[in-house]
Amino acid sequence: MRRTRQISNASYGMLLSIPGLVLLLAWVLLPLIYVIGLSFYRYDNMSPVVFAGFDNYKRVLSNPDFPRILQRTFVFSFGSTGLTLVTSVLLAACLGRIGKGSALFRSLVVMPWAVPLILSGFLWAWMFHPSFGPISDLLMRSGIRKTALNIYEDPISSMLGVIIADAWRRIPFLTIITLAAFQAILEELYDAARVDGADSIDSFIHITLPLSSRPIMIGTLITLMFTFRSIDVIYSMTPGGGYTKSTYVIGTYLFDSLYEFLNFGVAAAISVILVLLTFIIGSVFIYYTLQKR
Repeated sequence: MRRTRQISNASYGMLLSIPGLVLLLAWVLLPLIYVIGLSFYRYDNMSPVVFAGFDNYKRVLSNPDFPRILQRTFVFSFGSTGLTLVTSVLLAACLGRIGKGSALFRSLVVMPWAVPLILSGFLWAWMFHPSFGPISDLLMRSGIRKTALNIYEDPISSMLGVIIADAWRRIPFLTIITLAAFQAILEELYDAARVDGADSIDSFIHITLPLSSRPIMIGTLITLMFTFRSIDVIYSMTPGGGYTKSTYVIGTYLFDSLYEFLNFGVAAAISVILVLLTFIIGSVFIYYTLQKR
């Protein structure tokens, strides 16, 4: 009599996941290993390719502009992520209260997501244009500014402009995640809170936000990691880093090393540094999130 071997559901699930895990590891690890290997070579399209050890990393880290590039990267990344988070939570709270026509409003919120990043940069460059841009005109007509807002001749305005443009493109993603988290909360909890005398603001602060914090934090982490390596909007709005290099971030540094100077070794070193920084930020974020649980 032939005996059949039984396996548990967990083991069966793990067995089915193996091909996907192998494909995922190959998809992620092979390019990463290649870039790491390339970062140890002098590969500048001018001289013979030779092993250079850590010379490319020393060249990047000893660049006198690198601390300022890093600082601008953090300002841009956290500024865009913060603006995206606040706007997404407010939008999700509003969308959750709309009954009739909610599908239309949700479609409108998602529309910026369909616009390519580089195209949204050109769109916002026109919006912020000091001569014919509607934002500058609106600010002067409302009396907030006496002169035209010029993101091309003011470092703070330049950074603020690219942060707003980048956040506009990322808000739909986080809004959808936040709205889904809000709608997953049981209505009975709000009914009980109303019986206890809680108003809408109390329910939002003490029920909605705490119970939806995990998906919001995950969405925020993904947004933060994407903004950290973002370049599309920045490059299309302020080519070359803008006025006094005020928007020259690490992604622009990588882009110039790769396409302008054709220094593939240095570009690979910058890529590895960028991956490490993103990994560290993500790890700290996840650790903080788990600690809060």
